[in-house]
Amino acid sequence: MDGKQLLKLASDLVAIPSVNPLDGPVDGQRGEKRIAEFIASRLREAHIECELRETVPGRPSVVACVAGESEEAIWFDAHIDTVSAQGMAFEPFAGRVEGDRLYGRGAADNKGCVAAMMAALMQRAKSQARPPRTVIFTATADEEYRMSGVLGLLDSGLRARAAVVGEPTGLRTIIAHKGFVRFRMTTTGKAVHSSRAHDGINAIYRMSRVVTVLEAYAKERLGGRSFPLIGEATLSVTVIRGGEYANVVPDRCEVEVDRRRLPDEDGLKAIADLRAYVDGALQEDVGLEIADPHLSVPGLGLDADHPLPKAALAAVAAVTGQSAVGGMPAATNAGQIAAAGIPAIVLGPGDIGEAHTATEELDLNSLQQSVAVYERLMRGACT
Repeated sequence: MDGKQLLKLASDLVAIPSVNPLDGPVDGQRGEKRIAEFIASRLREAHIECELRETVPGRPSVVACVAGESEEAIWFDAHIDTVSAQGMAFEPFAGRVEGDRLYGRGAADNKGCVAAMMAALMQRAKSQARPPRTVIFTATADEEYRMSGVLGLLDSGLRARAAVVGEPTGLRTIIAHKGFVRFRMTTTGKAVHSSRAHDGINAIYRMSRVVTVLEAYAKERLGGRSFPLIGEATLSVTVIRGGEYANVVPDRCEVEVDRRRLPDEDGLKAIADLRAYVDGALQEDVGLEIADPHLSVPGLGLDADHPLPKAALAAVAAVTGQSAVGGMPAATNAGQIAAAGIPAIVLGPGDIGEAHTATEELDLNSLQQSVAVYERLMRGACT
C-alpha cells in the first residue's frame, strides 16, 4: 500500500463516525457497526480471512487472520470506537488533510493505529512468504468505556503468543501502564422541607465528610506508592449526584470514584483497603455504602528484557533510527490481554496528547513509519 492509499484509508476511517454510545442506543454516529463492516470489506478485498463478532448487540469487532508457518499466533489489536465529538473545533468526521496532518475525531485515538495495522496486514497477505507465526488482527469495539470488545474475544478463547496493542505512543514501546477500578459510594439521610432543615439529615453534608476522608486517603496511603515508568497510584472523586429540589433536604448522595491502580495492585484489595481506612477515619455513622466495582481494568507491567519489547525496539530503530521504552498513565486493552496471560505492549503512531481533544490530529509521517514497524513485527513474528 503506497502513501496515497494509506492516507485515504486513514481518512476514510476518520470519516466514519464510531462514537462510543456508552450505555445508550446506537444511531448514525454512535456505535461501531459501520466502521467494522468497512474494515471487514477492505480486508476481504485483500483476500484476508475475517469475521465480525458481537459482544454487545449491534456493536461488532473485526477478527482477521493471515496464516503463518506455525498456528501459534501473534495478535495485533486496535480499537475502533471514539469518545464524543461534541465541542470539536472543526467538522469532526470530514477526514480533512492539511500538509502532513490528518484532522478529526479518532485521527490519533485510534484510527491511525487501525489504518496502519490494516496496511501492514495487507502487505503480509500479499507477500509470497508466509510469516513464521499466524498473524491475528482485531479491530475492537468499546475500548473507551467497558472494553467489552476485547473481553469478549478473550472469553471466546482467542489466545496468542504475544500481543501488540495500537494506541498513539509516538512509536515509543510502552511496557507499563496503570489500570483502574471504578465504584460508587452512597450516603443516605432523611428528606424534609428545607424550611425545617433541622428535622432532616442532609446526605450531601454527610458525603462531604466522606470526600474529605477520601482526599486524605489519597495523600496518606497512595502517595509514594509507585511503579517504574508510570509513577504513583491515584484516587479521584469524579462525579457527584445528590438532591432533586432546591427546597428539599436531600436523603441520598452518590459519588463515582476512580482509583488508578498499579500493575502489581489487585482492584478488590485496593477497595478493601480504602473501605477499612474510611471506616476508621469517620467519626460518625453517615449511612455509607460502598458498592462493588462496576468496572475494573488491570494495569500492564512487562519486563523490558522480555523478547516482545526487544523485538519492538529493534523494529522501531530500524525504521526511525531511534527507539525507547516507556510507560503511560492511561489504561488500554493491553491490560486485559496481559491479565489473560498474553505478554503485551502498546505501540502506535501519533501523540497521546491529541486524544480526546477539540483539535485532534495525526502526524502522517508517524503513520507511514508505523506501517513499516508493524510489518516488520509481523514478518519476524515479534519473538
